[in-house]
Amino acid sequence: MVEEAAVPLNGVTYRAPDSPVVVVCVDGGDPEYFEAAERAGVIPNITRMMEDGFSDIAHCSIPSFTCPNNMSIATGGPPAVHGISGNFYLDRQTGEAVVMTGPELMRSRTVFDVVSKTGVKTVVITAKDKLRQQLGKDLDVSAGNVCFSSQHADRCTIQENGIEDALSFVGQPLPDMYSEELSLFVLDAGIRFLEQDEPPGLLYLSLTDYVQHKYAPDHTKAIDFLAALDKRFGQLVELHAIVGFVADHGMKD
Repeated sequence: MVEEAAVPLNGVTYRAPDSPVVVVCVDGGDPEYFEAAERAGVIPNITRMMEDGFSDIAHCSIPSFTCPNNMSIATGGPPAVHGISGNFYLDRQTGEAVVMTGPELMRSRTVFDVVSKTGVKTVVITAKDKLRQQLGKDLDVSAGNVCFSSQHADRCTIQENGIEDALSFVGQPLPDMYSEELSLFVLDAGIRFLEQDEPPGLLYLSLTDYVQHKYAPDHTKAIDFLAALDKRFGQLVELHAIVGFVADHGMKD
């Protein structure tokens, strides 16, 4: 029996997956959105996952922004560990606000980096490109790993992203940055990877909170978006992946 690789990072020991594992970050995925969609009866797959698997509500990292919380998911540590303390920081020399998306600001390796180094093919796909470089820090795309965003899916290169012509790979046009399609493209790309003869062992699919910023939980558009997520979660499970989803932060009026 082959011993499974133990992967330590920031005080947590992970097990390198021996079959595909998919983690979806539902940006702005406040519990109220899932509750409203469940009342509407449109998320049977998610409901089954929550009932038959594990489900709980957790506090996000503070500040409750996309960048620090994605990095907390990616590193298993709070901002004090990974170094991303907000979406922006104040440059004391210039007085300018600087976007905290540079990989050089990261103080920690990511789960994706350390797992990929065990030989597990790892794929990281984000909706907005601002997260891509940090989530993909030290992920060696020359070794078969992949990291790209749906926002810039038309600009992918083998050298930078580990894939080229991502639009043809997914079979969809470039989605608008401010649309639900930006997130659905990410999930559809993950599904395409799992359909390959040699699927990745670890996928991280990070969505965007366009819908949650624009619509209340019980709005038809929000319900339809959750239904679209549910359909794709079901497809991921049908492709024999272990699927988990987590919000980076909630979304309140």
